[in-house]
Amino acid sequence: MNQTEEKILEAAEKVFLKHGYDGSRMQAIADLAGINKAMLHYYFRSKDLLFERIFKEKFSRFFPAIEETFQLEMHFVDKLCIFAEKYIDFLIQNPYLPLFVLNNINKNPDFSKNLPLNMPQLLLQSYLEDVEKGLCKMHQPAQILITVLGICAFPFLAKPMMTLLLGASDEDFFELMQQRKEEAKKQIRILFEV
Repeated sequence: MNQTEEKILEAAEKVFLKHGYDGSRMQAIADLAGINKAMLHYYFRSKDLLFERIFKEKFSRFFPAIEETFQLEMHFVDKLCIFAEKYIDFLIQNPYLPLFVLNNINKNPDFSKNLPLNMPQLLLQSYLEDVEKGLCKMHQPAQILITVLGICAFPFLAKPMMTLLLGASDEDFFELMQQRKEEAKKQIRILFEV
């Protein structure tokens, strides 16, 4: 990756973080990167391609660490708690990603090939081992995935509605998400521990 491309990606990430995916403009990214819009389009033909590149880089760093967590020798519930904390931290740093992923999968189901689809298998394997040992309550595996992703990702998907209903600023919302990590772990323990 050359220096111009690095500047573009850094600028784009800042603009996406500040304005969200839909509110971000290519001109704002070019201005922040210190290049003209034609140069930006030379490197990245569209906002979608630029965002997809950032998305892939973010996930390529995050999910290997999560996969390692599910391979550790510890109880399944403890692994889920670690996952929830790391995932919420990841979403605090990248709050625009959940909506981007959903929108892209709805527009183009092939986009799901960019997701770490082996993670649910690791989760399921660990879960079934602990159920067999009597360490976890029995649940339908698909419900576990839906529940944990809902606990972690839903607040970020619903951020505009949540801030409106709570009368909260962005800073208030992110403080609430810091607190959410402990709440998520409590809920996971209630749902899954024997």
